[in-house]
Amino acid sequence: MPVLVALHGFTGGGSDFAPLVKTFPAWRWNAPDLPGHSPDLKYPNAPKDDCTLAANLEFLDSLIPEKSSEASVLLGYSLGGRLALRYALSRPGRVAALVLIGASPGILENAERQQRRAEDELLAQRILTGGVKAFLDEWQRRPLIASQARLPEAWRIAMRQRREQHRAEGLAASLRGFGQGAVEPVWNELGELRLPVLICAGEEDEKYATLAEKMAAACPSAETLIVSGAGHMAHLENLPAFAAGLRAFLAKHCLGSNFK
Repeated sequence: MPVLVALHGFTGGGSDFAPLVKTFPAWRWNAPDLPGHSPDLKYPNAPKDDCTLAANLEFLDSLIPEKSSEASVLLGYSLGGRLALRYALSRPGRVAALVLIGASPGILENAERQQRRAEDELLAQRILTGGVKAFLDEWQRRPLIASQARLPEAWRIAMRQRREQHRAEGLAASLRGFGQGAVEPVWNELGELRLPVLICAGEEDEKYATLAEKMAAACPSAETLIVSGAGHMAHLENLPAFAAGLRAFLAKHCLGSNFK
């Protein structure tokens, strides 16, 4: 049975995918906490706070066997999508398919990228000085994140409680090591992807819906899924529509009846 490796967004955790796991109970899921997002570094196999691209790729290597009879499908949301895309590019043949949600190949202009890095540094400093809870209050008021208010209350409460367990040092390290300003863009490499790719975005998330179409145009093996009635967290804001699109994509391109 194939394994679906799911990578969360910034301030998130592997448990954020619980609604999807519940929707597809017959599928095998592996949804880890990413580097910088471990509530307690003393937990067995907890990811460290080294959040550089190299460290993130090495962390995924520990989860995805180089040679295995079980295919892995890599799904990434936002920050997780940023990592999933770079993993697929740097490890050709390692995964059977790639699913990106609200993800970007990076900021092309160097000046804009440097500006974003400076902004992320300020955010990192605010997390360290003001604490995680105060930062989350600010973060969740951002327009990109605010649409998550439509999620079922039980999901929102569980996600917020999980986020409050983060360590300020870990989140700051994630911004500094793997924020959009810290990584080089990979737009020019999209055409090198030879595996099936599904690029998803919420219809109301205009920036990333536009990016999804541009990415698909640059990647011959890609198709798009624009989820109606959803913002940045499209896979949960309209879970039925996303789930239907994901199931159809995997059945069509990858593993047939295994993902029904």
